[in-house]
Amino acid sequence: MKFLRDATPFTQIIFTLILILVGGIFVSLIGFVGIWLVMGISLDAIPGMLNNLNDPGNVPLLKFFQILQTIGMFILPPLVLAYSLDDKPLQYLQLQRKPAGIILVVVCAIILISSPLIEWCSLLNQQLALPSWLSSLEDWMRSSEDQATEITKAFLSTKSVGGLMGNLVIVAVLPAIGEELLFRGLLQQLIKKMTGSSHWAIWITAILFSALHLQFFGFLPRMLLGALFGYLLEWTGSLWIPILAHFINNATGVITYFITGEGLEQDQPDVPLFSSPAFFWAIASGVALWLLLRYVYSKRISSDASEN
Repeated sequence: MKFLRDATPFTQIIFTLILILVGGIFVSLIGFVGIWLVMGISLDAIPGMLNNLNDPGNVPLLKFFQILQTIGMFILPPLVLAYSLDDKPLQYLQLQRKPAGIILVVVCAIILISSPLIEWCSLLNQQLALPSWLSSLEDWMRSSEDQATEITKAFLSTKSVGGLMGNLVIVAVLPAIGEELLFRGLLQQLIKKMTGSSHWAIWITAILFSALHLQFFGFLPRMLLGALFGYLLEWTGSLWIPILAHFINNATGVITYFITGEGLEQDQPDVPLFSSPAFFWAIASGVALWLLLRYVYSKRISSDASEN
């Protein structure tokens, strides 16, 4: 597919989206056929099992399909596209530069310190309401959000260390690698070529990143996280940095739920936004986050100056 090298960035983006769709369909078919052959479950019974979360025995199937979809839709397409677009695909995806140890520590601090700000933005997002004439759409969105929360709970419900390790792989490791390869490693670069602007590329990619999750009441915090990951890539030149940040963000939620049984986004429409302790923690979080990001940006400036 090296003919793509001469195509416009817009054409390359469209081809990427097609490849994601084809990859998702392909791995789903593999999953259905594999379960039918190995477990003897009829093909028409599998969708019902995947939708029946009341039976804990169906959760392993759900996790199996989640792994397949992550590989087929997020990991393989950017690797194939990068190989098609450049003779050095790892360099194209910005996977060759090794980040400095101090930056890794700062990135860990950034994700942990940004948590109160992200949580407050989640509260803000949950209180957004559509006009009354779109009430049926809002009801559907909230129903979809509740269903997504139930699926996540089914995923994370485990009391064993082995189950925790498995959840970390499925919910933290694979999504961090796959989603960053696709969104920051590939799409952000293509959109940057198309628009000629790093900022446009980062924010458009962040919007796409959040929209793909199909969770309206978590759209704002997820978009802000996507933008954060995008700027970390832009300022460090290493995709390993947003991969690490993404992993820490997801792993924190998995571990918190394992320990406390809480930590998932909850519908809290009546929480006061500007008079609660969460608001003041969000302000402190935002100030600390700004200082840490200034540090990362200054390292980028000094690195550029040394190379010149």
